[in-house]
Amino acid sequence: MSKAPNIFTLLLIMTGCLQAHVALGEYRDPTTRVNVNEQTDLFEKSTDDYSGLQRQIEGQRDAAMDSARSGGGMEYLAKESKEEIEQNAEELASIKATELNSHGTGEMIKQNVINELYVDYNKPLNKQYLVDAKKLAKGQDELMRNLLAKLQDIGVDCKTVKGPIEQEPTYYLQVEQEKHKDTVYNKTICEELRNTYQCNDSVTLTCTRKGKGFGEWEARSIKFSGHALHNEKMNWGYAIKWKNKRWGWHITPYHPSGWGEYQIDSIWRNNPGAIIADARAYIATKLSVSIEQVGENVAFPDSGRGVGNINGGFQRWRVVWDEYEFKYQFREMFDVCEEWKEDWTERCRLQ
Repeated sequence: MSKAPNIFTLLLIMTGCLQAHVALGEYRDPTTRVNVNEQTDLFEKSTDDYSGLQRQIEGQRDAAMDSARSGGGMEYLAKESKEEIEQNAEELASIKATELNSHGTGEMIKQNVINELYVDYNKPLNKQYLVDAKKLAKGQDELMRNLLAKLQDIGVDCKTVKGPIEQEPTYYLQVEQEKHKDTVYNKTICEELRNTYQCNDSVTLTCTRKGKGFGEWEARSIKFSGHALHNEKMNWGYAIKWKNKRWGWHITPYHPSGWGEYQIDSIWRNNPGAIIADARAYIATKLSVSIEQVGENVAFPDSGRGVGNINGGFQRWRVVWDEYEFKYQFREMFDVCEEWKEDWTERCRLQ
């Protein structure tokens, strides 16, 4: 007398028969029903003149439908004009049924829709997805082969028998699902409806990037000691022989070009622009201001002569005036904000 098959053998036979016709592993998106909440009439009861609001909405809907039927408002729905839309409709209607497929394919290529509809397996990430899918299918096939072989060893041959309805079984490789809890909302009831508010808006401005601003240019003059200039700014001037053992020291950016009874020691003898630029920087330093506040054009003393008494005692029989006067342009500088940050605050209270 043969033994009855145990429960494990029966389970193995049923599983093998069900899985006998598996092809490749497929994927099905898990679906979970969430946010299932009871619908109440809180909105209808909490809204003033709810029926009037309904009539207003229906009136707006009917007006929108009438406008759409008459062709009005198309400029808000499409970029093309009404004439262009009608022309496009006529062109589409003129396409033969046998040419629709070719026209559609051409338009998809033109708009690059082909690359969006079909997966490009040349991309690295898509290649990896394909490799993973093949591994899953290969493992599933290997599992089924082993299972069917075990069943055949015990005399079970699984096969599909055609019945009244021919239908191939479909199986899916189920992934692990995660349970999601429904969102629960706390219901708050307003016992006294009040929908009129008085609000105050305030803004706070904060400077995020500061800069420099300048005022209008104004003419100014400044005098420097002749003794200090002779010692500190020798390159500004040159000496002219007045008489024997008496040479007057003149300050000007334009030095004589030839050779005569001159004493020219300046390294900028042929570069008046360098002398003027150095004078501009010297004035800014003496005033303790930015060089941007002093104009580029500095006017030296007329004929290079100074004002006041003439003082001797300098090397090479030179005599120097008490002071030399310069004229220049000056402007005030102040801080400005180039970029502001706005911080709005709104406070409301019920009336």
